[in-house]
Amino acid sequence: MARGIVPTETTRLIGSESEDDDTCTRVPGEHAVYSPQSSITTICISIEANDNALGQLEWSSPTDAENPKNWTSSQKWTCAMIVSFYCLISPTAAAMVVAAMPSLARDLHITSQAVLQLTMSLFVLGWTSGPLVMGPLSEVFGRAPILHLGNLGFIIFNLLCGLVRDQRLFLLLRLVSGICGSGPTALGTGVLSDLWKSEERGFALAIYTIMPLLGPTAGPLLAGYIVQHHEWPYIFYTLSLVSAVVLVPGVLLLPETFGPVILRRRRAEKLRKLGLSTTVLRVGNVKLHSTRELIQKGLARPFILLGTQPIVQVLALQFGFFFGLYQLSIATYHSLWRDLYDMPPLRASANYLSITLGLVIGCEIAGPLGDLIYRTLKKRNNNVGLPEYRVWLMIPSAVLVPGGLLWFGWSAVARAHWIMPNLGMALASIGLVMSFMCMQAYMMDAYPVYAASAQGALTVARALSAFAMPVMAPAMIEKWGYGWSSTILAGVAAVLGALAPALLHWKGAALRARSPYAAGDAILEA
Repeated sequence: MARGIVPTETTRLIGSESEDDDTCTRVPGEHAVYSPQSSITTICISIEANDNALGQLEWSSPTDAENPKNWTSSQKWTCAMIVSFYCLISPTAAAMVVAAMPSLARDLHITSQAVLQLTMSLFVLGWTSGPLVMGPLSEVFGRAPILHLGNLGFIIFNLLCGLVRDQRLFLLLRLVSGICGSGPTALGTGVLSDLWKSEERGFALAIYTIMPLLGPTAGPLLAGYIVQHHEWPYIFYTLSLVSAVVLVPGVLLLPETFGPVILRRRRAEKLRKLGLSTTVLRVGNVKLHSTRELIQKGLARPFILLGTQPIVQVLALQFGFFFGLYQLSIATYHSLWRDLYDMPPLRASANYLSITLGLVIGCEIAGPLGDLIYRTLKKRNNNVGLPEYRVWLMIPSAVLVPGGLLWFGWSAVARAHWIMPNLGMALASIGLVMSFMCMQAYMMDAYPVYAASAQGALTVARALSAFAMPVMAPAMIEKWGYGWSSTILAGVAAVLGALAPALLHWKGAALRARSPYAAGDAILEA
């Protein structure tokens, strides 16, 4: 029978799964022994009555140096920029195949337009559904290892896409590389939430938000140049090389940022110093969940949030549809200029710059203005911040998105000067990125502890729409044309764009107050 001794005056039980289930042998006075009677290793140990450090996951003080919110500005921005560049790479891979589709169809013997569209949509499906696993795993193992391992997997599987010539294997590799590349999308908002207080993160959120949106616009432009001068596999070789270059500083300079994981590691170190196994399940009245329990709870949490939280449901509906609109635009934009305007591949790809311009303008507006609105309203509310202060910029986006779609669609039907469809798409892009930023900021504020899981909940709707809408786009355009297709989509966007901010403004606080997962009446700034 193994024996461990820690002399103190007070004996507490560690290891029992309930207060009444005392399966270990108590030894009066100053020591305790392991019990052979439980299938789970249980430990009885004496610890100081006033030593809560083992049981409580909390910072030692408001200025605790290990708290990421207390890191220096340079440390925070290093982390933010690494995650943002991670976010740029994998979305670029999603849209790069658009310019290479004729060559892919020839070399992979693809004859169906729907199957050809899967070369993009399957990657997007993996990229948007991966956060359902990546987010919860990060809440157990930490943000940094999941980010690094995911990026490494993306490099490998994306490289293999350029080497294979089998249609089915190529599609499978695209799906897997999308899943591996989804880590930054899953964890980026969580990292920013770890590093900054609510009223401080607007500019960082603007940079983070624009990176995964710039990827699909920069991808076709880069691919158009590569396809015009080289064979299509060089698209994948180039992207894997760039990703490897980003991975090296990421591994060296991105530490763990998730507070609970940092605190669990701190507690595990204290347990090791006491000579205890880190599989201890309870200290005093505080249950210490096993890794298996944490993973199970984490994987289930996004679906629990989506199934039980009205806030998450309405935001998932709008976020999913708007993100599907964005992916549909990326998927069809190249063919518009190629088929209706008879532009060569490189020139057709250059029109994606209008989307990029709209995204940049939207971020430049939404980041600083969003923080200004938040600080102003917080000051008026006795210096108490509310997540609902984030919804105001969703109102102009409800006008810009449908308005831009109508402008784009009907100017394309009229074959107006090339600047006209580009202006319409730029306006829609401004509205889309403003809406994305507001929704992500609201989720970080409303669910501060479960930011990654809340983002994972949004991912369910986003994955479905981002996969389905580009696949159905060719049939929609063939049946209704660009004009009426844009009109239908604009109508849905107007309804959803008005519904979400209205609900959050009038009922958001009440819904949060009833939620066991959300922040209460105010944002915790610690």
